[in-house]
Amino acid sequence: MAINVGDAVVKMGLDKTQFDNGMKQVANDTDARMKKMQHGMRMTGVALAAVGLAGLKLVADARKMNAQLAQVAITAGTTTGSMRSLALELSNVTFRLKSVISVLGILTQAGVRDQEQMKENANAFDTLGDAIGLSAEIVAGDLIPAYKLFGMELPRTAEELDRITWLSKKSLASFQDLGPVLDYVAAYGQDLNLTFDDLISIMAVLAERGITGSAVTKLFRTAITQAATEGKSLNEVLGITNAELTTYNQKIGEEAVGATQAYADVANEQFGVMDKLKTAWEDLTLRVGSMLTPLEPLFAIMSALGPIMIAMSMGSIPQLIGNMKLLAGGFVKLAVGAGKAIASLVVLAATKIWAWAATIPIAGIALGIAGVAALIASIILIKKKATALAEGGIVTRPTRALIGEEGPEAVIPLSKAGMMGSREVHLHIGNYMGDEMSMRQLVRKINEVLQEEGRRSAFGQVNQGWYYGRSSL
Repeated sequence: MAINVGDAVVKMGLDKTQFDNGMKQVANDTDARMKKMQHGMRMTGVALAAVGLAGLKLVADARKMNAQLAQVAITAGTTTGSMRSLALELSNVTFRLKSVISVLGILTQAGVRDQEQMKENANAFDTLGDAIGLSAEIVAGDLIPAYKLFGMELPRTAEELDRITWLSKKSLASFQDLGPVLDYVAAYGQDLNLTFDDLISIMAVLAERGITGSAVTKLFRTAITQAATEGKSLNEVLGITNAELTTYNQKIGEEAVGATQAYADVANEQFGVMDKLKTAWEDLTLRVGSMLTPLEPLFAIMSALGPIMIAMSMGSIPQLIGNMKLLAGGFVKLAVGAGKAIASLVVLAATKIWAWAATIPIAGIALGIAGVAALIASIILIKKKATALAEGGIVTRPTRALIGEEGPEAVIPLSKAGMMGSREVHLHIGNYMGDEMSMRQLVRKINEVLQEEGRRSAFGQVNQGWYYGRSSL
């Protein structure tokens, strides 16, 4: 026969209204805690996803830069960590890490192995790039072959590049014009009997005559070929006298002093806080990303777990809570069958466990379920140890007992015996007792029990208990 929780509470002798109010309060408290837990899980999921994705991004970017630095390190005959430290030391708002790594690669390809020299060469090319508005790797890529061609050591200071700055800033020529010219000069090498300073001065003279850009390239191509085949000097073929060339060499030498650093300083005033933050972030990415690389699998797990927790907080958790509420209701029904005293304690324990589980994450809910299951198991154990009264008996005090374990039985309070038409005790023994003396002893024992119950009654009435089973009183 079906029985609801409210009816079961009444049958235990509890106050149904008080119980219902208490259960509603527990439900309300549980719902409030669950909303907080759902919100907490959602926020935790968002945080896990954000941290996981950010970590993966840091590690991925650091991996790319470290891979490039590792190649440079192999060429330089050193370690990746050493090259990484050098790159971070060189990096600044005008010389970003990507450019630094590229310049270091060009320098190692040019045969530079000493890290102190690398630092000086890279800073020199960076300063020239700032002064003329080009990246350091473009400047290094064009000038290093030229310096090699003319047998010059690579520049270690900005001052050594002042003539190039002067050519780009105080004449109509540009650094881009110099590259193609150098390509033609390189084809004939030392046969032209030309110095690097002479080449700068020739281009300045031609620029003053209005010959720039592609026109310079065409003119140099023809002049270089003619000079090489006819055995003449390049400036002579170009119509520039030695005196004129000497004058320009001297003029540029005087006017170019300090030009590279001066132009670079002015140009660098364009960089503000945002540029500095970008540079700092790149440096942080390389530093921190390198340290966090071993944790990349963990970041992947976090980025996957975050959305799962968000989804659970929006759907799965409420469903789990509903199931646990049904479990709690079923648990109350089971507790009723164990007796009023035990059931009251079990219901209280179950609600306490439920309220506690609702305040903590998934692990706490699992523990709460385990706790409820343990209490249910305890009820089963209690029932196993309860007194079986299928053969009959009289109960005079709170007692754990099994009812109906071997067939229909009835428990009737003796205070209602009058409803049966008599207050007397009729004992039908059958074959239960062996002789008349035993019967008399049993009747005397029953009378003593009834008298004791009468004295203990708050209303002076004899609470006589009738139990019907296979034997009846």
